[in-house]
Amino acid sequence: MSRILRRRPSPAMVVAFVALGVALAGTANALPGKSRVKKDDIARAAVRAQHIYSNAVRTKHIRSRNVTRSKIARRAINSDLVGVDALTGQNVVESSLSTVPNSSKTNNRSIEKFAFVAGTGTAATLVLNLNGLSLYAACNAGPALNVTAGTTVSGAWIHSGGTLAPGGGSYYIGDDAFNAGDSFDVLANATTGSTGVRGTLTYVRPDGEVVSSDYLAQETATGCVFAGTAIG
Repeated sequence: MSRILRRRPSPAMVVAFVALGVALAGTANALPGKSRVKKDDIARAAVRAQHIYSNAVRTKHIRSRNVTRSKIARRAINSDLVGVDALTGQNVVESSLSTVPNSSKTNNRSIEKFAFVAGTGTAATLVLNLNGLSLYAACNAGPALNVTAGTTVSGAWIHSGGTLAPGGGSYYIGDDAFNAGDSFDVLANATTGSTGVRGTLTYVRPDGEVVSSDYLAQETATGCVFAGTAIG
């Protein structure tokens, strides 16, 4: 008995064995093939944005269709992130579209439409004001359509011409010294009548700015029509 007591392990040895057992148990739990940490084992909101390395989460880590519309911030996706021709008419809610304005932009050029549809006795009305050029239309007694042009830039050029209804011939007029305060008769050499006129107008400023317009001019039984589009 005395020999057994002499070979009893010391307290330090007991503590060392206990520590070794705990360490081995922890290592066993961390070995591959053991159960992984589940989502339910993580406290809610325990992992925050500051705990994730920059660019650590990539597309391959996100399951298909896991990011829903409610998870995307408003205006986070702009036109730069949408592929060319990716959206079609089926993707647009028509009721969300506003009325298209009279003026739009193409290659940094303004495109404007104008329409003077008035009865006899209508005084001169501004129908176009674009890049220094202004157009006024009036429907005088007769009815008789009168269209005049003005400029805010002196030393400009303005030419107008076109064709009358089939069989009516053509007309042309120009002013190569079009100055501020001048009045240019757009339809000076045209007889509109009830048959109508289809014409073009070109206005050039000394600095190279240009306004070009296609127009229709017509006198009806009760009034006048002068309408078209202009780019400038």
